[in-house]
Amino acid sequence: MSDQQPCSDVPVPRPWLRVLGSFELRIPLGGGTRTDTATSPLEADERRLLALLAVTATPRTTGELATVLWPERSTDVALGTLEGVCDSLADLVTASGDTLRLSDHVEVDLAHALERLRAWKRNPFTVESTSAAELVELLAEDLLPGWGEVWARQERDRFRRVRLHALESLCRRLTEAGRHEPAIRAGMLVVAEEPLRESARRALIEAHLAAGNVSEAVKQYDAFVETCAKFGLIPGAELSAFFPPSPAWPVLTVRRPIHLGGAVGRGLRLEPAARRSQVGVGAVGVGSVARG
Repeated sequence: MSDQQPCSDVPVPRPWLRVLGSFELRIPLGGGTRTDTATSPLEADERRLLALLAVTATPRTTGELATVLWPERSTDVALGTLEGVCDSLADLVTASGDTLRLSDHVEVDLAHALERLRAWKRNPFTVESTSAAELVELLAEDLLPGWGEVWARQERDRFRRVRLHALESLCRRLTEAGRHEPAIRAGMLVVAEEPLRESARRALIEAHLAAGNVSEAVKQYDAFVETCAKFGLIPGAELSAFFPPSPAWPVLTVRRPIHLGGAVGRGLRLEPAARRSQVGVGAVGVGSVARG
């Protein structure tokens, strides 16, 4: 073996394709780490082809790709455009017969996130010993945000359902494991995108309570009530009945009750001083507000 031959365990930098949060292709500069890369400038059609291949679970035929990417063009013109784009992308794409896919040496952040998610689902107890915060952050970003093509919207909606469900599950599991910071982060991500998602709001409130953040739990509770009111969703006389039974909810019984048929809004919110009084009393297990 030559003294000049590199050691086999030295990481080989690869092209890194980002489709979560934004689109970016980073190419290696010859160093030994992923940081030794630079953003690669791409034409619009090159970006679209790479993105479509990155979000496609299986190889697609050239005819399918041409139709999806350039539906307004004739088949021959679309196939000719696809061939030219493939030539310009060189070894980033691989053709096999009449199918096309990303080359194996191209790493994609979406594939990395989904692999981490599958590993966690196989063993959800790993949140106690692995970097759960990294998985939460991998699922924090939307897929190709702002891309208006039909295929991009469809894939974005599909991935959004997967990641929000996973984040909600992570919020609960991390709370059980005592990992409060990533649990709250996961819950906040879901609630920010779906404010009326009852199960996610409950999971976030329970995460705050487990961390001892009673005031933050009450803020989330209030925010949910107000959001319901904006959409005309008036809960019953006792909000605790609106949610499934849970040990988290007794702390919220100190809130001012909302009567059936009454409007839920600013007029029913407690003044700051009264709110602090009720939360403080509720925290020590007293069910009524002390009067001065």
